Amino acid sequence: MINKIFTKQNNIFPEKNKKIQKRFLFVLPLILLLICFYFIPLFFIFVKPFQNNVNLTWMVVNKFIWQKILLSLVLSLISTFACIIISYPFCYLLIFNRKKIFKTISIILITMPIWLSFLIKIIGLKTFFDVCIGYSNSTYGHIFTIIGIVYMNLPFMILAIFNVLDGMPKNLILASYDLGQNWFKTFIKVIFPYTKVGFFFGVSIVFLSSITTVSIPQFMNNNNDGFMIGTILISESERGIINSIAASRISAISLITTVSALFFYFFIFVLPQMIFKIFQRKNFRKNKKC
Repeated sequence: MINKIFTKQNNIFPEKNKKIQKRFLFVLPLILLLICFYFIPLFFIFVKPFQNNVNLTWMVVNKFIWQKILLSLVLSLISTFACIIISYPFCYLLIFNRKKIFKTISIILITMPIWLSFLIKIIGLKTFFDVCIGYSNSTYGHIFTIIGIVYMNLPFMILAIFNVLDGMPKNLILASYDLGQNWFKTFIKVIFPYTKVGFFFGVSIVFLSSITTVSIPQFMNNNNDGFMIGTILISESERGIINSIAASRISAISLITTVSALFFYFFIFVLPQMIFKIFQRKNFRKNKKC
């Protein structure tokens, strides 16, 4: 009986079913890549900490590790907000410029750091600060780590927001100003809702990738305790090549770091957006009843 129903539906909508099949064939390679290079390694990360002696494995997650995870989360959060504060005004001014040549040159200049090697950019930034301050190895403090993270990830945030904001009808912003809204209310009610897809994409790239960064704090912060959780992951990984317990420990640290980052990301970025939508729906229902 069920087969008859499906065959009838396929006969009624043959073109629609063909389109669905074609889309599935296009998406199939991506699904296979995700399974092979994302879900299977993630599965081993979840399983590995419980294969060997559990007590010896989880003893590595001590107060020092939690401090480094918290430090990495805080520095990544500050760097992400700095990228947001810089990106939105820059993209806003860029889309209102009528000269296409200016936009093209600006985008090229923004994306130029992406073309260069990662280490070349970090060494160049550190050398710049050494020249400005007057002596070598002059960068001490987490502020230089934040500057390095912002410098490396700012192009990704700008491109994510600009690609969405560039397609936004300018009449929406002008209409908001004509209705008496200031720039802040226009940003909250018009610009941010329209660009929230690019916003979350840029935030995901900057925030989640900055937590486990290794080279930036090592090059930019000369303090002995200036490293982040990524450095611990690298050092433990070298031991894990020859020691199964060390491999279980690195999996445990990676698991806790990932879960902490996702919780942090959810409560800082996702949850406020969900609460905002709930209030919007309640206000819409109240206005509809009135």
